[in-house]
Amino acid sequence: LGIHVNEHIRPAATIEDVIALCEHWESARDDLDYEIDGVVVKVDDLATQERLGAVARDPRWAIAYKFKPREARTRLLDIVVTVGRTGTLNPNAVLEPVQIGGVTVKSATLHNAEYIASNDIRLGDTVLVTRAGDVIPRVVGPILDERTGEERVFRMPDTCPVCGSAVDHPPGEAMSRCTNASCPAQVYERVRHFASRGAMDIEGFGDVLSEQVTALGLVHDIGDIYALDEEKLASVPRMGEKTIANLLRAIDGSKKRGLARVLTGLGIRFVGSQTAAILASDFGSIDAVALATEEELRQSEGIGPEVASSVRLFFAQPANVAMIERLRGFGLV
Repeated sequence: LGIHVNEHIRPAATIEDVIALCEHWESARDDLDYEIDGVVVKVDDLATQERLGAVARDPRWAIAYKFKPREARTRLLDIVVTVGRTGTLNPNAVLEPVQIGGVTVKSATLHNAEYIASNDIRLGDTVLVTRAGDVIPRVVGPILDERTGEERVFRMPDTCPVCGSAVDHPPGEAMSRCTNASCPAQVYERVRHFASRGAMDIEGFGDVLSEQVTALGLVHDIGDIYALDEEKLASVPRMGEKTIANLLRAIDGSKKRGLARVLTGLGIRFVGSQTAAILASDFGSIDAVALATEEELRQSEGIGPEVASSVRLFFAQPANVAMIERLRGFGLV
């Protein structure tokens, strides 16, 4: 078709040849003038590819061999806790800036309190940091030989760092959660997620605007996005007439994104874009999803007990049902 392909593609007759190629490029990756994080191995026969098929979006005839992540040592200066859209308290490492694979890393995920405790990560530690998949920075653990005795054990807060409400840590779960459904952090995160490209894709409604409209009290839940008008948006700093007109046009256009996008945007726990697409295809309407039993939900491919329980719990909440009716009232398809 005239499309350029990578000059280093090679056929491999045996699995030994495949392993040798993977090992070669893991050691020679720095010789390239672009970044790579692995080698893709494919079955080189179209008929066999078709027979093997795919699972969801993953082909059975291809697999990625990922290189070991790049690592660096640096100092853990602090641990700050943020609140996610479902109320989870997420600890994040503040690091002394360090270069990993050509990128300056200043912060990294610490997952949850159990991860910090099980790896004995302390404030002030010298730590090993990787970029998972050469993308997401992650603290692997402390370098014990470099401890001075001045390091401090980290404790998760008993109250939400944003709204001050009590924190719940259900038995058997790794994450702690803010108990206040109206927590400003959750409102911001839910609004930001709903408007994001992977959900309702409202152009111009990014992180900054999400923070502004929630901080100004213009948006208290995702339904308020569709109640925004010229007068309300005029109170947002640096919003001119043309910007407001474009934003309102984008908000109106998002009403026709369809069921899968809406289900993604609602932020139901465990329901990402792929699961939302499956539910939309199998049930056809939000009412059918809302009324489905856990058993009915589990009939869909890839919907296990955890996902089914989470979907059922979401639609059992009167506030969520009222929000969906409000969205319907604004004309969302």
